[in-house]
Amino acid sequence: MIMRRVCTGLLAAAVTGMLALSGCSSTTTTATPTAAALTAPEVLAKSAAAMATVTSAAFTIAVDGQLPAVTVQAAEGELTAAGDAQGSAKITQFGQLLEVEFVLVGGDLYIKGPTGGFTTVPAALAGSVYDPSAILDPQKGVAKVLSSVQNPTLTSSDGDSWVVSGTVPTAVAAGLVPGIATDVDGVFTIAMATGYLTAADLSLTGEDGKPATVTVGLSNINEPVSISPPG
Repeated sequence: MIMRRVCTGLLAAAVTGMLALSGCSSTTTTATPTAAALTAPEVLAKSAAAMATVTSAAFTIAVDGQLPAVTVQAAEGELTAAGDAQGSAKITQFGQLLEVEFVLVGGDLYIKGPTGGFTTVPAALAGSVYDPSAILDPQKGVAKVLSSVQNPTLTSSDGDSWVVSGTVPTAVAAGLVPGIATDVDGVFTIAMATGYLTAADLSLTGEDGKPATVTVGLSNINEPVSISPPG
């Protein structure tokens, strides 16, 4: 009799457990969308908002192809959202390729060529040399470019980055890289974790009719930067 009660109790417990498991398995849960599931417009909007708040970054610029209207051929350095920047660049002036160091602080641009020290470039000529501070300017820099991309397509969402392609209108592209005079095809690499743009590749046709590219890279975002006039 005692054994029968024990067996009956075990059977009841087993049935209860099975019903509980059955109830759990039938519960419907709603998955939370992952970063990789965002659409191309959502990715660009996220990145544009993130880049509009960036205070500093290290940057690189490289031009490949015949774009004579683009004075800068290569540049690297660091900059702040306040408009200060410093680094080195290869620029085309009067048909010659010059390697220079530059410091842009408080609206004043200082240039140092292969020989001699730094000299102040008149404000009227500063724009013709190159103004890297535009990169972090929300009104004409990468944030503006990202928010202006037309017909965006998400080409990759593997790993820890999105890759989005689309067309950038002439006026917007020229705000980032002065001298661009046509719409460009852009490919943008964006970090999933932060929404920060890490690379922008702008493709267009060069003066020789062959493909040309302008590549802008960003790193060390929001790390402290100290820029002061050259002594």
